[in-house]
Parts: sequence; C-alpha cells; structure tokens
Amino acid sequence: MPSIDWNTVATAGATAVFVTLAVEYVAKPGMEARKERVLEDARLRQDLVTAIMDLAVSAAILITDVLADASAPVKQSLREERRRHYDRMRRRIDALHDDAGRYARAYQGAKRVAAFQYLNCVKGVVLSERTRYQQAGVMHSLAAPVATILEGTLAHPIRFQNARLKLAELVADTEVPVEPEPAGADRASKTSPPLTPSG
Repeated sequence: MPSIDWNTVATAGATAVFVTLAVEYVAKPGMEARKERVLEDARLRQDLVTAIMDLAVSAAILITDVLADASAPVKQSLREERRRHYDRMRRRIDALHDDAGRYARAYQGAKRVAAFQYLNCVKGVVLSERTRYQQAGVMHSLAAPVATILEGTLAHPIRFQNARLKLAELVADTEVPVEPEPAGADRASKTSPPLTPSG
C-alpha cells in the first residue's frame, strides 16, 4: 500500500480553509453588498412606478367633471374628495422629489434621464401658478409616457422611443407660462366651480 504524503494533505486542507475564509470574509461581503444594492434598486424602481400610478389616480379624480345638474351633496362630496387627493398628491410629490437622487440612481441611461425629468417636472408644476385642475392635467398626461419608459425593454424599441419623445414634449410644455383660468371656467356648463389653489 503506497504511503500517503500527509504534508500534501495538510497543505491542501489549509488551502481549502484559507479559500473558504477568504470567500467568507473578503468576497462574500462584497457579493452581499452587491445583492443588497440590486434588491434595493429593484424596490426603488417598483416604488417609483407605483407612485406615478398613484399620482395619476389622484390627478384623474382632480380633473373629473361634474354635471351641472348634479345635486349639491354630490358636488360637495367631490370637492372634499378632490381636496383630499390634492393634499395627497402634494405630499407624494414632495417625498419623491426629496429622494430624487435615490430613485434616479436605481436606473441607468435613458431611464435615469426620464426619472429625473419626471421628478423635477412634477415638483415644478405644483410650485407653479397653475390651478389645481391644471396641475392635475399635467400629472395625468405625464404618467403613461414615463411609466412606459421606466418599465420598457429593448423588446419594444419603437414604443420606448415614442414614450421618450412624448415625455420630453410634455416636460417642455410645462416650461411655457400658463395663463390662469378665468373664474367659472372649469369646463363651462358641465362642471362645478374651478379648483383654485385655495381649494
């Protein structure tokens, strides 16, 4: 029976232990950090798209028309609901804009540009002199193109590019001064009085 070189076995065992420890204490923390970063970025991307959809829902309620012959209680209920959604929309936009860097970091390239465009645009719109109705109209129009960009893939390049162009166009439109709507101009005879900044 051939003899065994126990020195070789011991060396191999020591090497295995060293490699295991190196992976555990050097490589593994880096791998864990990358994994956490990937998971955090995925959560941020999901949170941003969810927030955009939530803002679109609030905006839709703000621009909902009420028939002129609707009862007074119905009109009052809608006014209260609009006020609630406007406050909710403002809080959501403030929170999103405060974390704009974190959300943008979760994307790369054109998607990062789109995230910054959207977050800066919606913040600028709510700080502008637009009425609540006008602000909501902008929020509602931005939702589809920006969500299409952020959720888009290379499998649909034309849709992705069209959404980028549409978002850029809508953002550029918000940079043009808007004439305030005259009193009582909230969709003429169909609707209740306009939602001005005071409610």
